[in-house]
Amino acid sequence: ARAGLPALQAANLFFITALSCEPRLDFPNMKPLLSPLLRLVLALNLVALLCLPAHAADTNQLTALPHYIWLEAELFWPLKGANFSYQQPAITTRGSWSVAGPGVAPEWTQGGESEWMSIAARADETNTISVRRDCEIPAAGDYTLWVRYADYRGKKEEFGVRVTQNGKSVERPFGRAPVRDELDPMKLLWDWAFGWDSAPVTLAKGPATVEIFITGPSEARRQVDCVCLTTDKAYQPTGRSKPDFAAWRLLRAMQASQLARPNSQPPPTPLHAAKSTFDIPAAWRIATNPPAFLWNVGPQWSDELQKPAAERINHPFSVDAPLLKDFLAAHRGKELPLYGHALSGPVWHIPVYPTVFTNGSPFLAWLDANPTKRFSILLNYGEPAWPKDADKVAVRANLRRYAHRFVGYIAGESISYAYPKGPELDARIKAAKSRTAVLAALRELYTAATVAKFTNYYGVPVTAEEAWAPVISCLSANMEAYAHALANWGVQRIGHENTGNGPTLARRLAFLRGAARQFGAQLVNYQSCNLGDAATMFSREGFFYPASSRYVLDNQYDLWAGAGHHWLLKDYLLWHLAGVDAFYNEQGLDMFWKPGGNSAGDDFPIQLSPKGKTADAVQRLAAAHPRGTQFTPIAFLLDEAHGWSQERFTPGSFALDPELNPAVLRPGRHEAALRGWFDVAYYPAPETQNEPASAIRQGFVNGIFGDLFDVIVNAPKRTAILATYPVVIAAGEVTLTTEWGKALNDYVRKGGTLVVSADQLTGPGVKELDLPAFGAEQESSSLTWTLTGESVAAQVFRHRELKAGKDRVLATAGQTPLALARKLGAGELIVVGAPLGLGLDERPVPVLALLLRHLASGLTPVRVAGDVEWTLNKLDDGGWLVSLFNNRGVIKPQHGMLPTDEREAQRVTLRGAFAVTKSAEWMTGAEVRWQAEGKDSLTTLTVPAGAVRLVEIKPAK
Repeated sequence: ARAGLPALQAANLFFITALSCEPRLDFPNMKPLLSPLLRLVLALNLVALLCLPAHAADTNQLTALPHYIWLEAELFWPLKGANFSYQQPAITTRGSWSVAGPGVAPEWTQGGESEWMSIAARADETNTISVRRDCEIPAAGDYTLWVRYADYRGKKEEFGVRVTQNGKSVERPFGRAPVRDELDPMKLLWDWAFGWDSAPVTLAKGPATVEIFITGPSEARRQVDCVCLTTDKAYQPTGRSKPDFAAWRLLRAMQASQLARPNSQPPPTPLHAAKSTFDIPAAWRIATNPPAFLWNVGPQWSDELQKPAAERINHPFSVDAPLLKDFLAAHRGKELPLYGHALSGPVWHIPVYPTVFTNGSPFLAWLDANPTKRFSILLNYGEPAWPKDADKVAVRANLRRYAHRFVGYIAGESISYAYPKGPELDARIKAAKSRTAVLAALRELYTAATVAKFTNYYGVPVTAEEAWAPVISCLSANMEAYAHALANWGVQRIGHENTGNGPTLARRLAFLRGAARQFGAQLVNYQSCNLGDAATMFSREGFFYPASSRYVLDNQYDLWAGAGHHWLLKDYLLWHLAGVDAFYNEQGLDMFWKPGGNSAGDDFPIQLSPKGKTADAVQRLAAAHPRGTQFTPIAFLLDEAHGWSQERFTPGSFALDPELNPAVLRPGRHEAALRGWFDVAYYPAPETQNEPASAIRQGFVNGIFGDLFDVIVNAPKRTAILATYPVVIAAGEVTLTTEWGKALNDYVRKGGTLVVSADQLTGPGVKELDLPAFGAEQESSSLTWTLTGESVAAQVFRHRELKAGKDRVLATAGQTPLALARKLGAGELIVVGAPLGLGLDERPVPVLALLLRHLASGLTPVRVAGDVEWTLNKLDDGGWLVSLFNNRGVIKPQHGMLPTDEREAQRVTLRGAFAVTKSAEWMTGAEVRWQAEGKDSLTTLTVPAGAVRLVEIKPAK
């Protein structure tokens, strides 16, 4: 009966379909047969079900899954130095494999490297060198070994992969023959293209070491991106795509079910009983005023400030040099869009700081005449140009007069543009015994360098607090590792340089927003509009390294390049809704243009560029509509010294070279657990990141749970933030002090829900929690979710035996509880028996997806059903704002532009747990009509392809 169940299901589908069609279709010859055949099918089903184990209603779910072991090359070791593709052969590392990438133009043109980086070895390398990584083979059998690497045109790039188990090795060569056609466009352009090649290997169950090795010189550089071992004979990788891991299968089914029945599907049984008021905690209110829009200014505006007020453009501006004459003629004495808005302010580059803030400067007079204007100073790649006999103390005093309007010192791609001495930093990192010790060393040395920097600027000694407070660190890669740390060090605003390269902006905002709420800081968006090697620019002169020899064939920035306008709009709006305090546009000078060529001889009038029009629309929206406070009821609790970032330029914790301290800095299961939980929370992010790199698809993700998450850390004296979140999920390895152990115990007993996994918590605070005893390890490849009876196939995973006692069993593996819910006071402690929630392949066990489905249920007053990204803000007047981002129908490559596919418009259903008295959509100004459905209210609207809709809802009192 078990073997025949798939056939019975197919028969069921046929006959149920036939019966449902019968009133509308004529089956004169079938009618006499339908009834007896249906009775036969039902009888056979009954026999089959009686023979099946409990909860095994879907044998497709229980079919054994193929095994996949995915290994990123940059996580092999030892790696020494950097060997970036665009720097070859000027800068290379001899005698070792090295970090390569992220490539500037070639790699991103081909869709990017898997997980940001790759590794490389020189073509003329004479040494026998290898890098290795340990893994575990889940089952004995015949595997296919897949490798993605750079295939050079007309050359060999020989290397090998070796798998060793129990002292025995199997080796397979690669790079001896082309795997991509020699006339492939990428090969013609770059002389190489990423390609996949494979070889069979037979492996035993158990530990294994995988090595990538070379034995001597070859004809071309060896560049390896990733390795995969699989028993799936049908798996055919392309680009940077990953296999179909078990958790993704389950999450995809959840998503498909939601989209198929958006109006009728009942919500999952909640695991946390949400409060009906949905009040906003005071700590969450990080933005109380509209954001500032900050624009670079320089000599153009300085010259204007020298003129009498009636004869100048009083508003801060910067335009492309060939446009200046027309711009001044068009706007002197007239209304100036964008730059003239009340929310706009200037950004000065640090070299002019001594001049701009000296006694009697025109800018100081402008500040006095414009008392609501805010301003900033950019630290990037410069130092103050001090005149002879300059009075540093007086200059600082002038800056301090306007401290309440000073947004801060913007540090793009840097912590503070003050750096510890390399040998001292290396020595401290090498001596560290833990990530906590590494973070303490970083804090001490960066603080000393930053204090010295600003002491020099100000001419008087400054404290650490005075040095850090005005700094706005705007890291792009590595931001997640430092966001909470910098807030704890004392910065008053957390910044981040967002680009089209970075995946899942919502996840990065969760780190930033959580840090701001936990430490009382604010947010700044450093906006670049970059994608790969290019940026969207409406300027003939404002470009970056045009066709320089350094970047070989890198394209200059232009109107066809970079992340584009859909990306720009969504970047503005997601940050705005998250509570950003200020926007800083990296270019800024291309907000105005003359279409057709940007030259003075054109007949077109000077006008807002497409970038300027986008910024103008967002600026008007920000001024017209108070945004309230973003509602994020679930927090991930990480160790303060977690050290993890998805994008980093070196693979170690805190973006440090792991070979400085391999025992502490090398990524392992801790990092895999963090990535695993975030991939589940923001699914389908792990799948959109497999696609070729393009703006929108990777950065903006239609997460099936919505953007409902923050990230907090276990920093000393910062436990109060716990009480503001209904649900807290511990992720990665977390060390608990006694303070934090007691705080978590108190959090649960007062009504919170806390989720932890086996082998996750360490430190003296663990004994403060009433954790169940973890028994012996067992191994499974399926699980049953007891709340619904679902049986789910999984990758092979180990789990610690749990004794249920009076605890509620949420999931089982075999006959053993896999997840328990323990009632403690008014709250619940949920425990997962799988260590760190991971399988043998270091991917999340599907139970995490099931947990999150039921944890997120009921935590918001509005439910959203549709293939869109969505956020929820509570407005100050008690209303709600649901923001809907349609991220489908737009493909924006690095160079070029494709039309929006309007067929990808999405129907979205909103269901509110209240009566609606008034509702409007802000982007179009249209009224939104709702219908009553019991105590709920329901509406359906269409979000055009690539577009955004902001729905304001006024509930009945």
